[in-house]
Amino acid sequence: MKFIMKNRIFTLFRIILVILSVLTLTGCGRKTSDPATYDTEETEGENPAPFSHAVPWEPSADIDYVFPKTAPFIDDTGKSIQRDGNFLYSYYGGRLIRFDQETEETVLLYQTASTHALSFCLYKNDIYFVERTGYDSLDDRDTSLWRMGKDGKDLTLLQGDIVNAGTVRFGDDYSIDIYDDILYLISYTSGYENGDYITKTANLYYRLEHDGSVSEVDESETLYGTLPRRFSPVFDKNFPTFPYAMRNYGYLFMQDSNKVLYRMEPVSGKRESFMICAADYFAFSGNLVFLYSYNMNIATLLNLDDKTTIQLEDTLFDPLYNLTVSASDQGFYLCYDLPEEDFSGETLYRFHILRLLPDGSVDTLAVDSPRSYDDSYSVQIRNNNCISGNHLYYYENDETFYRLMRRSLEENADPRKIESFPCYPASSPVSVHAEEKDEETQIEGGSSVSFSLRKLFLEEQTEADRAINRTLTDVYTDFESYVEDLIREEQEALKEDPDFYEGFDYISGNDLSLYTHLDYMDDETISFCCYHYQYYAYAAHGYYWSDYYVFDRQTGERLSFEDFVGNSAAIVNTATPYVEKMAGWDFDSEMLLDISRFSLSEDGYTLYFAPYDIDCYAAGSFLITIPYEAFEKEL
Repeated sequence: MKFIMKNRIFTLFRIILVILSVLTLTGCGRKTSDPATYDTEETEGENPAPFSHAVPWEPSADIDYVFPKTAPFIDDTGKSIQRDGNFLYSYYGGRLIRFDQETEETVLLYQTASTHALSFCLYKNDIYFVERTGYDSLDDRDTSLWRMGKDGKDLTLLQGDIVNAGTVRFGDDYSIDIYDDILYLISYTSGYENGDYITKTANLYYRLEHDGSVSEVDESETLYGTLPRRFSPVFDKNFPTFPYAMRNYGYLFMQDSNKVLYRMEPVSGKRESFMICAADYFAFSGNLVFLYSYNMNIATLLNLDDKTTIQLEDTLFDPLYNLTVSASDQGFYLCYDLPEEDFSGETLYRFHILRLLPDGSVDTLAVDSPRSYDDSYSVQIRNNNCISGNHLYYYENDETFYRLMRRSLEENADPRKIESFPCYPASSPVSVHAEEKDEETQIEGGSSVSFSLRKLFLEEQTEADRAINRTLTDVYTDFESYVEDLIREEQEALKEDPDFYEGFDYISGNDLSLYTHLDYMDDETISFCCYHYQYYAYAAHGYYWSDYYVFDRQTGERLSFEDFVGNSAAIVNTATPYVEKMAGWDFDSEMLLDISRFSLSEDGYTLYFAPYDIDCYAAGSFLITIPYEAFEKEL
């Protein structure tokens, strides 16, 4: 059989600041004067770069030249969907597409592997984007910088072999923006410095030259080089980056170590603080800033034009789950899950979309049906969305297809599919269906056993499909048998010793789950991931792992790493350096040949390691992708 190679001491100042913040914001929904004060901290030794954005003029009495009134705009920086006139540009699942809102025509501009991270920005007539492959590497230089026209033509590699923003495992990738002919590849890190919580940049910068090439620029020559000591960029993807802020207002937003918001004009160095409670979450729309503190449960709207604030009703934000705020020219849109109990006492969740208006009032736009907690649906809407006109655009996906969806914000109607494309590189994708099961058994004497099971099956069109389903059925049967054995053991143990749990400080129910999802599929192979979780009533914490099942689509046979590479020694020799780079301790190389660790992706062969396999429990699990090319060299 032949296979083709596959892919983070409160100080006294901080306490005073919070008290002042609360006093300022007293009175829900009431506008309060919040006079801004210029910070006169010495800036000796902090020489701002001579940026070309501003030509000083003599201000009249009613004009603030340093911080003028904001123009109405929406910040799309770093978003997966961005607006440009009548077009929406989006990247999802390896495809950068343009969508015409009037004609509903979609155009594929650029396609890459669905595992690749890509961030783009629109500038004049071009799209600039930074792309990172979906495999791990030994030299950490797998990022590239590109330019092409908004029509998808004239694709040009500007810079390759760029150091990665972080690892594939943690999804640390650059976002991209541009100002004053400098491309900003933006990546932030955070930590404590002399007791202060500081956000630092790990940015890279490239100047656009006259001949169309780029050259690397030092941070001292950029907007981020003007940051005063003890200040950081606002560490939130829903807030304007420095280059975007300069393009649109001519000043920057930043925060101190107490997360208090400031703005600064980088040429003069003048800065203005907003005495707002320390915020964890920022969003921006037009002249309004939305700030939210998780610890204090305070949400505030700040008007930059008259520097007044509105404190929002705290009942709106407690309790809620997974809050995100999207900006539009009509105000802010709040998306979150709100828990509620049904008649049986089970906690269910409803996904809500609300419009937050500039005066602090709220309109409910959409409320979904109650469901057991599975945030995959709402997460997709929150993380990949765009408000344009009276519609919410977002991406969703199931086991086999990605879909661009449009949902009306004027009526509570079902969303409509705009475009769909396959998740995996298979010209003939299979059909799958899922069966779900949740049960709880109370154990007389104090405990319980609950389990969740999500089965995934192929639609049986061939004998190979039936063979694959038989193997998967064996996995599900073994899990259910294990749960039955555990229930019986618990019942017998408590019958023999009713006081068994009295010696434990903490008692909870036993909780087990098995969740199966499609992991990869091409024309020759298909892979499933079976994710297991186990928590026992007396345990300090739960434990989890994944088993992978790769099958031949023609025969239904389960495949191992050797079936693709053919040489165990070559697998060990090639894969070991990649695993060693991630591992926290020594490991047995034979682990690399374990069939349950092995799968594939568009970028390379993957190996999975559960907690304790190659590092401590706190380090979590590892999914390491080794590029196909590495094995080609070995062989």
